[in-house]
Amino acid sequence: MQTSAQNGVKGFSFRLAAVDLDGTLLGPDKQIGPENAAAVHRLRDNGVTVIIASGRRHQNSVRFQRQLGLTGPIIACQGGLIRDGESGNVVEAHFLPQSVTKEIISDAEKNDIQTIYYHLDHLYVAQRHNRWIDLYETRVGERAEILPGLEQLDGRRALKLVWYGDPAVLAKVRPEMSAHYSNKADILSTERENLEFMPRGINKATALAKVATEYGVNQEEVLAFGDGENDAAMLAWAGMGIAMDHGNQAAIKVAKRVSPPGPPESAFARAVDTLFES
Repeated sequence: MQTSAQNGVKGFSFRLAAVDLDGTLLGPDKQIGPENAAAVHRLRDNGVTVIIASGRRHQNSVRFQRQLGLTGPIIACQGGLIRDGESGNVVEAHFLPQSVTKEIISDAEKNDIQTIYYHLDHLYVAQRHNRWIDLYETRVGERAEILPGLEQLDGRRALKLVWYGDPAVLAKVRPEMSAHYSNKADILSTERENLEFMPRGINKATALAKVATEYGVNQEEVLAFGDGENDAAMLAWAGMGIAMDHGNQAAIKVAKRVSPPGPPESAFARAVDTLFES
């Protein structure tokens, strides 16, 4: 892998930027606004290779990569998957142990919570849709495949599992689940209506470190932009992590900078502006 040639603003030292989608690059309408698109191109014009780093599936993220004219790897599934956006070749993939996957699905059923199953090439839910799955599909802009039961996926490894349901129920069970799965899976939340279960120690930071190594980019030359709990590790690891001003406190707390206040749909653009004003 090779990064873009260094040019543009003299003394600009960053060579690689990882950008989250929901709440960062995408506005509340789940689209890339003109200010944010221009900010991506401004980074590229100054020698920065820009990649997407999202909790979404690779297949859901690649359309935004193409919209922006970007190439190269995409970090998907909270860092569980690194996959080339053009060829589809998998650079690295991490899966939940099958025994842990079965246990998480069983616990969801006991608590009457819907599970969304992130397979490498598919997205599955059990039985018929309900309002929580409808909400999920509206947010991400894709539909899941419906199965009679997720137990029939035994042997099809999960990159991650997502519980979607009543925020009050999820908030109540999260401490118990975090304690129970402390040595089995990492748990985080990207919306009030979800809990996400990831392979232990796998996140956007580990994936970004892998991409930086492949590109021959030093940690201090890496930018990261995000707004959520799932971005916190990436923002903390990068040489310059910038949180969106409307973001989760977990992200804001560890970020080295926060975007200036303003409309959420252009927070990323304002964050990029700060890099050239300092």
